[in-house]
Amino acid sequence: MRRKDKEVTSREWMMEVLEKGVWLELAMSGKDGWPYVVPLNYGIGDDFIIVHGAREGKKIDLLKENDKVAFNVAIDTEIIRDENDPSEFSMKYRSVSGLGTAKLIEDIDEKREALKIIMEHYHGPKEPMTEATLKATAVIKISITELTGKINFYPKP
Repeated sequence: MRRKDKEVTSREWMMEVLEKGVWLELAMSGKDGWPYVVPLNYGIGDDFIIVHGAREGKKIDLLKENDKVAFNVAIDTEIIRDENDPSEFSMKYRSVSGLGTAKLIEDIDEKREALKIIMEHYHGPKEPMTEATLKATAVIKISITELTGKINFYPKP
């Protein structure tokens, strides 16, 4: 990271940001090299993230072509500006960016447990999950390979 003054290396802090986040931006690319970013609901484990969606579509096609992904979660965002000086414009935030590899979960029982992780993140009900719903849902496990924390206009932990 270029701006070491904004870098946060505490894994505990990064996990707290991920736990407080509302959505995750997931970046993918296929064989053509073009990037594709999509906002998603998510759940987190110690070294993985769970996302879900339709079983067909661009996201699934891209993940089948290339399992490498990047992601970002930002919380506590606020615009910071000086109304008299346009060069004094910034953003207050806490964020975590990362890299990982994505794998589709096919086993119905594994899917159920993974979706419960998402529901736990949003403090929602975890049951019932019908077999029909589980079969119709794509569930993706992202194994985290790298995490980077960044902070601006907040005290560093």
